[in-house]
Amino acid sequence: MTENRINGDRAPSTLAFLLSQVGIHASRRFAERIAAVDLSPPLFRILNLVDAAEGKSQQAIGGAIEVPASRMVALVDELEQRGLVERRPDPADRRVRALYLTRKGRETLARGRKIAQEHEEELTRGLAAPDRERLVGLLQKMVDEQAIGKGIHPGLSGTAEEPPKL
Repeated sequence: MTENRINGDRAPSTLAFLLSQVGIHASRRFAERIAAVDLSPPLFRILNLVDAAEGKSQQAIGGAIEVPASRMVALVDELEQRGLVERRPDPADRRVRALYLTRKGRETLARGRKIAQEHEEELTRGLAAPDRERLVGLLQKMVDEQAIGKGIHPGLSGTAEEPPKL
C-alpha cells in the first residue's frame, strides 16, 4: 500500500490521522461484529453499565457517563422492549425505577463480551501485551487531558456527528 503514497504527503504518519483511521475502523468493525447478537455499540455499552450498577436508576447510570437523559431513556426503552433489562420500583423512592438485567440480558451481554474480546484481540494483533497496555495507558492520558468524557463514546451522547465516509 505504501507504493501508492504521494511524495510529501505527511498525513498518514501524523498522530491525528492514525488515531482517526484506527478509530473509524475499530468503530465500524465493532458495530458489524456486535450486530451478531442483535446489538448496536450504544446498547452494548448500556448493558455493561447496568451490569456494573445493577439496581441504580437510569438517571444515575446516564449521569455517571454524561449521557443526556432523553438519549438514556430511549436506549433503556429499547433494551426493555427487547427483554434485556427491566425497570423495577426502587424501595427507597417510588418515583425512581431501578435497572436490572434479565436472564436474556445476561446471556446477550456474555455473548457480546466475547465478541468485544475477540474484537480487541483482532484490533491489537501484532502488539505484545506490554505494548497494548502502554498504548491503552497513553490513550487514557489523552482522554483525561482532553476531558473527552467519563467512559462516554460519542455514539452514546447523541451529539456527535457520524464519522465521515472515506
